[in-house]
Amino acid sequence: MLSNFFKTAWRILRKNKGYTAINILGLATGMAVALIIGLWVHFQYSYDRFLPDAERLYRVQRNYDSNGDTLTFRTTSLKLADALRKEIPEVEYVAESDWMGVHGLMVGDKKLGVNGAQIASDFLKMFQYPFIKGNANTALAEAYSIVLTESTARALFGDEDAMGKMVRYDNKDNLKVTGILKDIPANSTLQFKFVVPFAYLDQTNPFIKARRAGSFGNNANQIFVKLKPGVKYSQVAGKIRYITHTEKDNINAMNSFVTFQPLSRWHLYSNYVNGQDTEGFLSYVRMFSIIGILVLLIACINFINLTTARSEQRAREVGVRKAIGSLRSNLIFQFLAESLLLTIAAFIIAILMVQITLPYFSALTKNEITIPYSSPLFWVIMTVAVLVTTLLAGARPAFYLSSFQPVKVLKANKQSGKSASLPRKVLVILQFSCSIALIISTIIIYQQVQHAKNRPVGLDVNRLMITYSNDDLNKNFNALKNELISAGIADLVTQASSPATEIYWHTDIDRWPGKNAKETIEMGNIFIGEDYFKTMGMKMAEGRDFTGISDTLNVIFNEAAIKKMR
Repeated sequence: MLSNFFKTAWRILRKNKGYTAINILGLATGMAVALIIGLWVHFQYSYDRFLPDAERLYRVQRNYDSNGDTLTFRTTSLKLADALRKEIPEVEYVAESDWMGVHGLMVGDKKLGVNGAQIASDFLKMFQYPFIKGNANTALAEAYSIVLTESTARALFGDEDAMGKMVRYDNKDNLKVTGILKDIPANSTLQFKFVVPFAYLDQTNPFIKARRAGSFGNNANQIFVKLKPGVKYSQVAGKIRYITHTEKDNINAMNSFVTFQPLSRWHLYSNYVNGQDTEGFLSYVRMFSIIGILVLLIACINFINLTTARSEQRAREVGVRKAIGSLRSNLIFQFLAESLLLTIAAFIIAILMVQITLPYFSALTKNEITIPYSSPLFWVIMTVAVLVTTLLAGARPAFYLSSFQPVKVLKANKQSGKSASLPRKVLVILQFSCSIALIISTIIIYQQVQHAKNRPVGLDVNRLMITYSNDDLNKNFNALKNELISAGIADLVTQASSPATEIYWHTDIDRWPGKNAKETIEMGNIFIGEDYFKTMGMKMAEGRDFTGISDTLNVIFNEAAIKKMR
């Protein structure tokens, strides 16, 4: 019986090739859009979930009370890392880290500038990225050691075994390769191509020792912690909140309240309001989820309307089949079988569409998204999606067409009355409403993007380039600057402690004319070199540029800072 339903459905669909092609293509396009958005949404929700014990991993943050405004910072002090180790027994591991910037690696004539991390030895025990060679317990035991990812090791050593060999680090010291990690997945918040032990910094950088022995207000690093099994964050929240308040004469320490943010919220909850993490990127994920559902809904409604529009052509068929003894249930199954065949065909075409467009979509979104063909869960979800789409697209035609009365349709060859056309009118209105909503949303988003691209930003971005600096580059800055200018490559060259669009360092302004009692201002700072404002294309609202060494005790504020200080 079941095979007959599908045989009959196949004959009917073959007989009406044009209708079948239009219906399949419309449904396939909707399914392809929904699928590619669904893969992207899943990728965003999968961030960091691959790590073992992910629910016990946190990063340390500070909520800073700035005259009633709560500002949240991820910059923390090395003294705080040591205090967490000593004073909070519920914490299993503590790992301080730098900000994972670009460093130079060199082996022979092979030179790389890649993103790397300088981390405490417990970092790899906390974040259990899989090792190809070596292990987390011994890999960072030596100060002058380095752990490479698989692709970095291949780039430096080719097919040779990298273990035990030396890598020149930032053109200063030779470090021994003591471990090889698998490449860090694209859905990891922390991205690096190699790691160096923080002990190397302790031995080579005098500022690190000063920071560790300094105050809670000397915030320049980031800290990660892993709680012991069975410990909840609520058990330590009260203990860590006031841990910096032992320094009574330190305004920064006294105004800072320590918190932990769980790993599961790093990627999607990046917007802070009054010290609480709120939806950041998650709002975009939800918006695109709604768009995917709307597109699929439009495709299903289009399917329903096309099917019910043929009701007059199918009415006599229904009348004849009922007259010779077909039950309504048989007709319902017949129409659902047609819907299922169309949906399966549309799904196959949708998979092909997604496979073709996915590389371009991945390049656009800078995400490594693939169709997980080997995942049983994926096929279970797709099977359910096909069945649900079959019901959504085929239920209305199946129950509507099978309800025709043989006598009426064989006499009049149509189903008359307002009750027959009203549902289709509602569906058409709903379809066009969804389409108009998507078109309006697209126009608004396009206008917002254009506004962000073209609005005045206070600097001239044309022909402006930036490179990350290191000790070697800083030592040779003047020589590099002169060579770039004399060779006609650059008009102006300058240096700064951070990009104009991202502040690496904040400090407190404690004294200024007109300051109120106990008032302080947390302010972003950039140290700049000669010709900075000319190079960036920035204009002075008032005053003058720095003139040289005589200006070492002078400062330039922006208009927002002047307003804040009244």
